[in-house]
Formats: sequence, structure tokens, C-alpha cells
Amino acid sequence: MALLLAVLIGVALVVKFWPVIVGVIGILLAVHWGRRVAGRYVERIEAERRRLVGIVARADQQHAWVMQGDLRGTFGESIDVPM
Repeated sequence: MALLLAVLIGVALVVKFWPVIVGVIGILLAVHWGRRVAGRYVERIEAERRRLVGIVARADQQHAWVMQGDLRGTFGESIDVPM
């Protein structure tokens, strides 16, 4: 009997407060989706930062070559210039 009463009270609460329940579920889903989007955005920013760090490192190396009179710094690393 107590179980039946608990079920009836539960159903009555769901029927009475369904807009609140749907709203809370919607907010939870929006927060979850927002966190996933933010995580992907952070990953893309970090990947771009790593790419730029690589470019800067190569530019520094090529600048050092130019300062030493090495032609690889003028044309980049991919060219094979005899000395």
C-alpha cells in the first residue's frame, strides 16, 4: 500500500511540475553541450598555439643561419645549397 501511495505521489508531482522538470533537463543539456563546445575550442586554440611555436622556432633557426652567412636561412630548410 505504501508503494502504491509513493508511486501516486510521484506521478502527481511529475504531472504538476513537468515544466520545471523539462526546464531543468534542458538547462543540464545546455550546460553539457556548452562544456563540450568549449573543450573543443580550447583544443583548437592549443593546436594553433603549437603550430605557431613551431613556425617561430623554424624562423629563429633560419635567422640564425642568415646571420652566420648560411644560405639555408635565406631560402628555408628545404633547399640544398652547396657551400
